Amino acid sequence: MKINPCFYIIAIAYILLASVYSITTPIFEASDELWHYPMVKYLADNGLQLPPQDPLNPGPWRQEGSQPPLYYMIAAVLTSGIDTSDMDTIRRSNPHADIGIIRPDGNVNMMVHNAELEAFPWQGTVLAIHIVRFFSVMLGLGTVWVTYLLAKEILPDVELAQLGAAALVGFLPMFLFISGSVNNDNLSNFLGNLLILLIVRLLKVTERPHWRSYILLGIVTGAGLLAKFNIGFLIPIVALALLITSLRLRDWRPIIIGGALSAALTIAIAGWWYWRNFQLYGDPTGLNMFLDVVGRRAVPANAAQIWSERSSFTQAFWGFFGGMNVALPDTIYLIFNLIGGLGLLSALAYVIVVLVRPQRMNKSWRIEHWLAASVTVFWPVVSFISYLRWTAETPASQGRLMFGALSCIILWLTVGLIWWLPQRIRPLLIGGTTAYFLIIAIITPFVFIAPAYAKPEALADIPADIDNSSVFTPPITFQSREENQAGRVNLLYAYTTTEQVYPEDYAEITLGWQVKEAFAQNWSVFVHLVTPDGVIISQRDIYPGGGTLATTDLPADYIWQDTIAVWVPATAYAPQQLDIQVGWYNLQTGERLMIDADNETQSVANIELLPREDNPSNVPNPIRVNFGNQIELVGYELTDLSPEAGDSIELTLYWRALQKMNIDYKVFTSIIDPPTLTKYAAADGMPVNWQAPTSSWEVGTIIEDTHTLTIDPNALPGIYEVELGLYKETDGQRLRVFTPDGGQADNFIYLNRVRITLPQGNGSN
Repeated sequence: MKINPCFYIIAIAYILLASVYSITTPIFEASDELWHYPMVKYLADNGLQLPPQDPLNPGPWRQEGSQPPLYYMIAAVLTSGIDTSDMDTIRRSNPHADIGIIRPDGNVNMMVHNAELEAFPWQGTVLAIHIVRFFSVMLGLGTVWVTYLLAKEILPDVELAQLGAAALVGFLPMFLFISGSVNNDNLSNFLGNLLILLIVRLLKVTERPHWRSYILLGIVTGAGLLAKFNIGFLIPIVALALLITSLRLRDWRPIIIGGALSAALTIAIAGWWYWRNFQLYGDPTGLNMFLDVVGRRAVPANAAQIWSERSSFTQAFWGFFGGMNVALPDTIYLIFNLIGGLGLLSALAYVIVVLVRPQRMNKSWRIEHWLAASVTVFWPVVSFISYLRWTAETPASQGRLMFGALSCIILWLTVGLIWWLPQRIRPLLIGGTTAYFLIIAIITPFVFIAPAYAKPEALADIPADIDNSSVFTPPITFQSREENQAGRVNLLYAYTTTEQVYPEDYAEITLGWQVKEAFAQNWSVFVHLVTPDGVIISQRDIYPGGGTLATTDLPADYIWQDTIAVWVPATAYAPQQLDIQVGWYNLQTGERLMIDADNETQSVANIELLPREDNPSNVPNPIRVNFGNQIELVGYELTDLSPEAGDSIELTLYWRALQKMNIDYKVFTSIIDPPTLTKYAAADGMPVNWQAPTSSWEVGTIIEDTHTLTIDPNALPGIYEVELGLYKETDGQRLRVFTPDGGQADNFIYLNRVRITLPQGNGSN
């Protein structure tokens, strides 16, 4: 087979780019790498013996211990001679990492990194991970190669499409990111796309296939099943391809001999793994154990929920890095989506035109070519359906899970971009698209990934205008347990950039710190937003330096600056003045650093919480909470945010019907302690004291609904949640809250917290 020399340029460029991604992305910061590599290490340390899975004690590999093991076994063999006993030293978790969430103050790193231990020349665990990452890079090259070969099979006379498809796969930022990481997807992606290539070639044969074809088919299928479960969906396609080949050639041997030989090899290679799962867990696939470890959705996702996650799906197809928390700018995603949308919709149009007027399109194609092409259309559809089924069970809205069909997807995207254009225009469009992919791929590691994990620069000196500061010191009880010095940290200064904040916004506070004495333990910073009643309405816990610094790494006199963003809840009560308080605590013990014998927090600023400016209903404390697309809570009011035990407070709710209803819903409200589910006050009934059943509401009309909450006289003093929801009286089924993007949340909401105090004369609060 003749290979266009330009393909080798694409391949070399891919290897260089993927290697850059593998080096630039910090250790354990690639998708799930913090669990994939421990699985590799376990196999390397235990002679390739697999760990049994236990949801109560999942081990550092977590759900990856339930994955088919071929990738991990190969990686274990490649790194078996390396002493990786330092893994726990390298794998230092950032306990407050914002995984799957993007916040303005960073904190994206899942690990706290030691630059010296991770620097070149690599040693120990770091060396082992980089070896496995390069193994993944080579598997990614295999996928690029398969894409090129698949395009040559489907479009043998269109070199532009062959090279374009290979380039778009090789320069896809998310593909490069995953290819530069320790991740079993790299092997399954390669084998899944390779198996499609083998099926396509089988369907195109005009003579009886050689027995070597059946052997290769069986080996790849078996290896694929030992790489990841999703390749199992290709088994019926393999069987169908063998049957079609027998019917076309009028020869029973492809389906009988070919089927038996390939099936035997598949079972010999992968069967033991599925039999082991059946013996251990009663489930050949082990998927139930996987879900028990990784966790299921509280409510299986419906179509609306999955549709609401479309942005994260497309982002994670083009490029969404780290723990799904390092994103590209929206404009870049927009252009990618336009390219993808145009290409795939145009490809669909191409398929329709071919079906309607086959004589005018590809006149030279014979039946075997049409069959082969249909497989490359069918497989992405099957993959997407299986993805939808999977993500309905567990939150996994990541487009990269479609990479097992990436060669087919990009092949048809490329066809869609060019088939309708004049010949002279096609190279310009493919060249421009490839250039866009390449430019984004080149800048991403340096402009978006590396800066996300950069530590703040240490300040050389204390600012000259600092004349007062607070020193945080561990309590005496903590110091007495420490053989080494317990440490002290000095708050040098604090300021906010704004004096006002709104619900669903961030209050940002900038803090200057200096280590006075080095720490022997790791401590976390907390920032609280506190009401005049002493109620904490929101807080932010974080390791210093935006999550990048561990206090045990900081020498005495180290000075740095943090900017910490605290999210104001959508239901926060407004208007009111908030006090911003900061402090330090030990996550393991719960103990706090002290300023003096009586104070463990420092008040650093005040900020005014204002109601939303968008208030078309003109109600107090405007909010927007959608209950089941039927009823919207547009505002609320509380008569007291710090009631005494035995008191009664009034909660006034402002409702608006989103549609005409024939069901009468009841409202439940309570003051509840979520950890114990203890209710200290509750009210339950139809709106407006049973005078305004929801079936009588007119769409758009504001309903003012007041409920009296009487506090239990024996209520313990403390801060509790105000819980609210609606349910059908007939069966108790609650309306679920819908998020603005159409997703499903809980079947209740918490409004502003309240503080219950002891009655006057019964002691202090």
